[in-house]
Amino acid sequence: MSLTQELQHILENLRISDSDRASYTADAVQIQNYVIEQLKLVDDSFRRAFGGLSLAGSYLDRVKLKTPDEFDLHMVLKLPFPITPQKDEKGFMFLYAIDNHHPIVTDNYINRKELQDWLREAFEKVFDSELSVRCKSGEVYELMYTAKGYGCAHTIEAEGKNRNISFDLVPAFEFNWAQWPLGNLALYNSRKKKIRKFPWFAVPQSKPGSKDDRTFMACAPHWERQLTMDLNNFKNVLRLMKGLRDAHADDFPHLSSYMLKSVLLQQLGKVNWNTDLATLFMKMWNCLVECLLNGRLQFILAREQNIFDRMSLGERHKCYSTASKLLSELLYAQQNGNYDEISQLFDI
Repeated sequence: MSLTQELQHILENLRISDSDRASYTADAVQIQNYVIEQLKLVDDSFRRAFGGLSLAGSYLDRVKLKTPDEFDLHMVLKLPFPITPQKDEKGFMFLYAIDNHHPIVTDNYINRKELQDWLREAFEKVFDSELSVRCKSGEVYELMYTAKGYGCAHTIEAEGKNRNISFDLVPAFEFNWAQWPLGNLALYNSRKKKIRKFPWFAVPQSKPGSKDDRTFMACAPHWERQLTMDLNNFKNVLRLMKGLRDAHADDFPHLSSYMLKSVLLQQLGKVNWNTDLATLFMKMWNCLVECLLNGRLQFILAREQNIFDRMSLGERHKCYSTASKLLSELLYAQQNGNYDEISQLFDI
């Protein structure tokens, strides 16, 4: 057996079955729709502003592993006045608003803190009493409101007898391609053609070292999806990196799936994604180690932003130590043909 064959075997163990995907998704749609309808009932301003949910994260990219029980969703908000994104620094932006009388607007800018306070109040009204949902599958879920937008997301935990599902609802303002404020952006897919001009989002995000409550960050999951759509092994390598991280989760504090994805995005145009899986995986894990060592990981949509700024120095050092140790163990097992040891590293 070759290393590529062993990694393919590991991938099969990490994949979500089609039946699980369909079943979890059906329940998730019912739960999220129920929560949104409750928010509309308790807050008329939310009812008027709500513009729909947009899937994001690992589920959109179809790189979620093992169990499809976590959903990242952009909660699109549409206010009754024009909003103009304006460039800040380090990949951040402000949202200029003409209306200065709306409660989430301060001095003609959307105030991130006021936005989250408003939404938190609406969620807390909904969850003031116990909530449960019976889905068409027969599963009954008890709903809880946990992370309350103090970071970025409002998190709903749904606990059932046979399964649990969580939802990260991130407030987002949607803009078209022409409104992009962060300078010229030339993004090409694998066929060297410019990507389609899908909308992008501005989401609330504090800027490291700043107390400014007006900062937002760009998010464009549908742009990134186009960049990687036809790259043969991109998703498989990302699944493997996520699987190895998850097997050692306690030793990778705050190393998010998006950070792993960003390591790969930095290599677009530099590597041949049709190369065999083993070569690509080892190369990309080595890239992760180098990024952690250097303390810098560029955001593909704004290269002056360092995604690792969201980590503390201690967290990054721990991640580097774990990643470099695993790299040594992977190389040793590869050189000696001890492929069973590689599966053990993935806890398989």
